[in-house]
Amino acid sequence: MKSTGGLGTNVSRRSLSPRALILLAVIIFASGWTLISTFDFQVHFNSEASIPTHTQTHLQGDRTRNSASSKLPHSEETPVPAVSGLDPAIKYLSFLPFAGLTNQFIGLEAAAFAAKQLNRTLIIPPIISNTHDHENTHQRWSQFLDLPRFTELTGIQVIEWDTVRPLSHAHHQIGKDQALWGARHPKSETEAWSQVAQNVTCQIIYGYGAPDLDVNISARFFAWHFLFRLVFVRPPARKPKTPVYDHRKIAPDNSHEGDLVVMDDLVARYRDYDDETTGRLHLQEHDLQQEHQILFLSNTFKIKDPFHNNRYWLEVGRHLHFVPQLMEYATMRVNQEVASDKGIEVVPNNDPEEDETKATVRTFIGTGADIQSQQDPKQKEEEAEVTHTANITAPQTRVPHIAVHLRRGDIVKKCAEKDKESCLLPFAMYEEAVERARVAAAKAGETSHLPVVVTTDTDSEDDFQKIRELGWHRLDHAKYDTKQTWGSFGPAMVDAGILAHADVFVGSGKSTMSRIAAARQKSWYDRESLYPQPRPKMRRRTSEDAQNAQA
Repeated sequence: MKSTGGLGTNVSRRSLSPRALILLAVIIFASGWTLISTFDFQVHFNSEASIPTHTQTHLQGDRTRNSASSKLPHSEETPVPAVSGLDPAIKYLSFLPFAGLTNQFIGLEAAAFAAKQLNRTLIIPPIISNTHDHENTHQRWSQFLDLPRFTELTGIQVIEWDTVRPLSHAHHQIGKDQALWGARHPKSETEAWSQVAQNVTCQIIYGYGAPDLDVNISARFFAWHFLFRLVFVRPPARKPKTPVYDHRKIAPDNSHEGDLVVMDDLVARYRDYDDETTGRLHLQEHDLQQEHQILFLSNTFKIKDPFHNNRYWLEVGRHLHFVPQLMEYATMRVNQEVASDKGIEVVPNNDPEEDETKATVRTFIGTGADIQSQQDPKQKEEEAEVTHTANITAPQTRVPHIAVHLRRGDIVKKCAEKDKESCLLPFAMYEEAVERARVAAAKAGETSHLPVVVTTDTDSEDDFQKIRELGWHRLDHAKYDTKQTWGSFGPAMVDAGILAHADVFVGSGKSTMSRIAAARQKSWYDRESLYPQPRPKMRRRTSEDAQNAQA
């Protein structure tokens, strides 16, 4: 009997011997296995090809840890490390950034003061990402602050790391990839970053860098972005004639008695520091050895100046003025916000801060503009944070106004273990402070109907509604695309400019940004700033109080 096969072919059962059946089974099995393997390979290849290159690097790094011992060949995909362009005849000082934007500014103040005392050229790290923004980016301070004018006023020579260490697009991407990876694995390096990172000797001050204390997240992002592997060393011994400072009084949060916590001590120890033998940048073995006259400090934000009447601000901070374009932009936005108010007064846009001793307005150069001519178009497009600021022109008039700094964002977390009421103040207290500001303006001969412009970090719709109900104006940077124009840190810097140059400033008492704005108001305009005043708590009357009253 014949049977009909599935393929329409008549096959006799007797035509296939047992040996042939076995051979056929083997062929079918082998063919199926080949198909499965090929499919699996294609799936694996396609899925890994769809993963971004930096993620593949991270995956490879996991498989080959310790990555530092795994060397990649130099090629176009793995460029050689960038070498810093420093003058060996000049002594330099630099430092690691700390925490948020305003704290990074304070660290810059202290570092510039130390550089002046030690007669060194200051290399300024950029404003770097921190726990506030999570942007994984950085921007030059010179985009917002007039550094040439600062040098004219103080004599302190300053340069920026973006200038002396210009990274290629490939290096730039490797640094950002390492930051993404390092944020989740702080003690780990991607393989690509490990191959191009350059060691830098960093002096331990105020505990940072010690085995039991890590550096701040902003410092790590800076090191990752600029391909620096931090190698920490202890500072020189205290000089014999240097006073011994009581850490428990000056720096109660630092238990390391050997740390530098006072500026005078730091300056004394590093006055005759031998850069050539102990302060050099150590390159990897496969690179040319090159020495640099650099003193790199692990932290300057917390270095104290407790006995000298705020020298940092008087000698450094008050001379760090905003670039003219930033203030032109801020004036333009304030004018737009308050244009709808009735009875507003318009005055000529003459900045009383300017006089014949100050530098004239300069042409503004945005982030990386001085080296972009040497970059390819793709790199220009990807790395140029600022493209529109050069077209900003100063408004002919300005509207006198009150600026309120309403700090109501992450400050709640900082005050969780303290008196939260003193940090997150109710709107009623700000209303009362604004009324005092209007009274003060009237006494000074100005109108008492000054409009109110609010700069704030809140994202609460309830807060926004309250601001509208009060007739105040919130500068909405999203509406104006401030970040697109000025970069990631632009909105905060524009806010800082508005607070510093307002006719009356109302600040938040627990905010360092408010403190800096108040210092600028005092130094530049001789104006006193106002703060909400918490009402004193009423103590419950006791029987003992009643008896004392009767007596």
